Amino acid sequence: MDDNPSTRYATARTLRAAGFNTVEAAAGAEALELVEFVSAAVLDVHLPDLLGFEVCRLLRKRAATASLPVVHVSAVFVSPAEQAAGMEAGADAYMVAPVDPEALVATLDHLIEERPMTTQH
Repeated sequence: MDDNPSTRYATARTLRAAGFNTVEAAAGAEALELVEFVSAAVLDVHLPDLLGFEVCRLLRKRAATASLPVVHVSAVFVSPAEQAAGMEAGADAYMVAPVDPEALVATLDHLIEERPMTTQH
């Protein structure tokens, strides 16, 4: 979930190449509608309608997504305090963009393995 089309495309392409099925969203509200179909979320913090922190909080409040692995990614919100805020909002990991593709894939694999979901990548 990223509002930047080229970043969203590159991330999705990386994840597809690693064997993940992907669903893309350009905004927080769209992500909240699509998230029931995923086994993990890569969530940009700087979205046009809601901050990724708020999207994560909303995901944690829903029974169906309360344990969904969430990785925050941001090129804007990169300070230690902002990263801590992301973790406090419920993220499982926080990565500063540009994200190393191998690190992202390894992080998602680990988080999905730790919290098996009904949908696999």
